[in-house]
Amino acid sequence: MIRNSKNISQAFVPSFAVGQLEILKSLTPRRLLRGKFVSKWIVLLIDLCLIATSLLIAYTLQSKLAVYALSFIDFYKALIGVLIFSLIGHLIFRPHEGIIRHTGIYDIKVLFFARTLSLFLNLTFTGFVAPRLHWDAYTTPFNVAAIQYFLSLYLLIQFRLGIRFIFNQGKRARRKPRIIIYGSGESGRLTYDAVSPFYDVTAFLDDNSSLKGKVLKGIKILNFETDMDTLVEKYDISQLIISIQNISTVKKREIIDKCLSYKLEVKVVPPIDHWLNGQLTTAQIKNVKIEELLGRDVITLNKDIIASEVNGKHILVTGAAGSIGSELVRQILKFSPAHLILLDQAETPLHNLELEIRKQVNDKNIQCTALLADIRDQVLLRKVFTDHPIEIIFHAAAYKHVPAIELNPMQALQVNILGTRNVADLADEFKVQKMVFISTDKAVNPTNVMGATKRVAEMYVQSKNKISQTAYITTRFGNVLGSNGSVIPLFKKQIEQGGPITVTHPDVTRYFMTIPEACQLVLDAGVMGKGGEIFVFDMGDSVKIVDLAEKMIQLSGLTLGKDIKIEFTGLRPGEKLYEELLNDQESIMPTHHDKIMIARVIEYEYTEISQSISEMEQKGRLSPDNHEMVLMLKALVPEYISQNSPYDHLVADMKITPALAR
Repeated sequence: MIRNSKNISQAFVPSFAVGQLEILKSLTPRRLLRGKFVSKWIVLLIDLCLIATSLLIAYTLQSKLAVYALSFIDFYKALIGVLIFSLIGHLIFRPHEGIIRHTGIYDIKVLFFARTLSLFLNLTFTGFVAPRLHWDAYTTPFNVAAIQYFLSLYLLIQFRLGIRFIFNQGKRARRKPRIIIYGSGESGRLTYDAVSPFYDVTAFLDDNSSLKGKVLKGIKILNFETDMDTLVEKYDISQLIISIQNISTVKKREIIDKCLSYKLEVKVVPPIDHWLNGQLTTAQIKNVKIEELLGRDVITLNKDIIASEVNGKHILVTGAAGSIGSELVRQILKFSPAHLILLDQAETPLHNLELEIRKQVNDKNIQCTALLADIRDQVLLRKVFTDHPIEIIFHAAAYKHVPAIELNPMQALQVNILGTRNVADLADEFKVQKMVFISTDKAVNPTNVMGATKRVAEMYVQSKNKISQTAYITTRFGNVLGSNGSVIPLFKKQIEQGGPITVTHPDVTRYFMTIPEACQLVLDAGVMGKGGEIFVFDMGDSVKIVDLAEKMIQLSGLTLGKDIKIEFTGLRPGEKLYEELLNDQESIMPTHHDKIMIARVIEYEYTEISQSISEMEQKGRLSPDNHEMVLMLKALVPEYISQNSPYDHLVADMKITPALAR
């Protein structure tokens, strides 16, 4: 039986060879041009051709003759040696295996090592091996070898840089997104290096008018105030990156607001200490956060005074696993206390905090004890004070969610009032130096159970100061950005789910402060306090919650009304339209810190407050009735008037009279 020629060829050609032939057939010019990566063997072939070309040029320069006057036989013999040695250098250092379109310093170093090894082998062969084997015809004269070495390096490097340039031009032709970099200093230059492969940087913007018109990285530096509008109108700008590290919060807010008005995406270069191995990458440049719009300039702390108060001390933080408590722990650790006691009833958050700070604690040789305990448990709390020589207390443990507490006033009594009393009494009994109580602006003219219970706790702590050697200090501030249960995490989640964003009322406003800022001020107030003060923090301007929601929608790149909606759900039980830091009968006195004031508040006698709290406690045990409890709160806090609450109809007679007004 006679087979056709095609079958005969397949029978005699090994399967491996057939596979290789198929690969070679697939390497059409179109595939090579369209492919993202070129085969390393093709790059090797091109490299060897360039090396051969450099040898030809070297011979021409050395002989000072035209190419056609050379002895081609001698040239080809020398070329065989040069190509063999070059192949050895390439196979050892593998410069042909790099991605040419990403050629950098490392790739050029590899080329240098490969060519240097080839030169060394060539000269060794010429000087020692060839004369003994009588292969002089295959040698290269030293002068020619030296010229060829530098020429080949030049051609190989230029080949790679040329390919990289063509590739980048091709990407530019495919229309990369156009962006602006704010800041033309060193950080701006590094930002350009990081983003230029992926974005078309249209301009650098700077507020320094003397830099206008100058060029950085081949791109003009323009003025933010005068040129921003023209840039956005003339070019299809999609994004602005803020590269300046020490930009003020006010200026950052101005830039972001202007960008949002143009519907531009805004990103921020992180601090240098957050860069990966000291290198800035595109992935590290993050979208601007809403906190950066609401935050203020960095607070200047008197670190020496805080260190003298905290360093080497035994400090207890209650509610240590919460938003405020955990940040207080981080801030306190910076000042190296001798022993930090973390107390909380939430098991998992407390464990996570302990894991987070473990390295810092070990590095600074700080003793740290995490205690799973409840401030309502007087017996267990006493054991904490018995086992540890506590010198300073930061009392952050509390129930704080207004709607939940409005329906559970008995629990608010147990934690916010009786729990605070437990801590304050033990501080007195064990002669603790200071207790810093963290209150809230909701204690001012309270309209809900949570605020009223915190006001009673303020009254007890302040009155306790009169009869104790312990200095009792109260700090009062508003909402903190990003705390557990605050509007920002809620809005983020609602945006991720596609909306709608729920706002209780179009006119509701709140004061906001970042968690680190609040805790820094707590530390500073705790240090300056002598006892009996209620410190009020400068919360800045109040913010309309609906404006906050709209800003978060814009920062997410969405359009209000088109991509996502805002729904008004009505005020929640006990919720105010606006918060206050002082009531009508209070005023403030300045301190040495421009963001901390002392409230001139009505003071009460310890015996009266203590007796009233004991009566509430006894009433709660005998007949736990929410309405009865709220009536007793209203008697104790006459300015407490319920709003949008099941207790609106309850009115109590004023039970305690002010003993002394400062």
